[in-house]
Amino acid sequence: MEVAMRGFVAALGIVLVGVSAALAGLAPAEAKETEEFTVGQWTGFVFTDDNTGQFTDCTVWALNNANVYVGITVNKTWNLELYLNSKGWNLPLNQSYRITYWIDRNPVYNGTAETYSATYVKIGVERGQAVFDELRGGNTLTFRTQGGDYIFNLSGSNAALNRLLDCVDQYTKQASTNPFGGGSDNQQSSGSSGDGQSAQPFGEGEPQGGDSQQQSSSSGTDAGAARLKSLTQSMDEVQQFLVEVTGAKPSMISIKAQTFKSGDPKYTFSTPIGAGQFWQEYLGQENLRDVVLDYLAGYKDECDGEFEQSVADVVQGQKGEAVLGVANCSKSSYQDDGAEVMSYAMTTSGGVISIYVTYVGGNAAKARTDSLGKLIARRQESDIK
Repeated sequence: MEVAMRGFVAALGIVLVGVSAALAGLAPAEAKETEEFTVGQWTGFVFTDDNTGQFTDCTVWALNNANVYVGITVNKTWNLELYLNSKGWNLPLNQSYRITYWIDRNPVYNGTAETYSATYVKIGVERGQAVFDELRGGNTLTFRTQGGDYIFNLSGSNAALNRLLDCVDQYTKQASTNPFGGGSDNQQSSGSSGDGQSAQPFGEGEPQGGDSQQQSSSSGTDAGAARLKSLTQSMDEVQQFLVEVTGAKPSMISIKAQTFKSGDPKYTFSTPIGAGQFWQEYLGQENLRDVVLDYLAGYKDECDGEFEQSVADVVQGQKGEAVLGVANCSKSSYQDDGAEVMSYAMTTSGGVISIYVTYVGGNAAKARTDSLGKLIARRQESDIK
């Protein structure tokens, strides 16, 4: 994904609050500021590609008491990215470092910090929607590096990030030259103490482009560049499907309509034997089994322990195709470092993939099998034949 470097230089030695005008004009050559805004302690910028003039992203910055800046970016494809910047650092170029971060007492996220200058790193975010929601409702954001912790007060983040979303929405609409979207023949879219005194806080890095830089789709909610804007199955239909699969009473199954950060719809559900999500995507030119493998690859990157996966061959039927996949992670941050099993059941008909994802875990015994995932898989396989 092409990401232009943003106004990290603007953060050097300048307090954001009340002096946002002093930050203007300091973006690197690859990106140009077109507008700025201030919400409480947060100062936001709109960036365009300096070569094409096209909108790239909106970013808000805030400063902690160790003179380290955090940047929160949503780009034109609605992906979330995080940035750290300090004039006290002296980082080698084109290196990557392991980093963890968390909001309040929420789960710990693992990431990779990539250097673009001696004072600046970018951190890719896998579970963008979960992180974004926690940032909006949180009080404290903590980054942990080999050299120490960097802690940020999230005061005013809800208003600032709402303004950030409005910014991206406004400029993506302005940038569009086709208000009708893709046509019927082109349904798939493109895809130590945190005192800041260490000049090299991230420890020994790895050259970018190695294994640590592998990019893959998220195992969960944010992968997929061609989701349906309107699901073909209603919540009642999905709930009835889960009732039939599990044998549970309707009152024992909870289902909610939610959206990805892109605004695309999904359902989240909970049953007596497990929980999960449902959404739909266009298949396009991809092979269905490769789609499952792509999602499981993202889940593997998020696993902190031993990882195993199994993906069945494509099942052909009169009503379409089905591919079933399962993965076991012995140490998952989503289960408080306990074991987790995640299953994918994907069926396709008429060029549309229907995706059920289930997960269960917490300890090795509980996560040894995913009963709900197996039941859904059997039913999906039966329905397409």
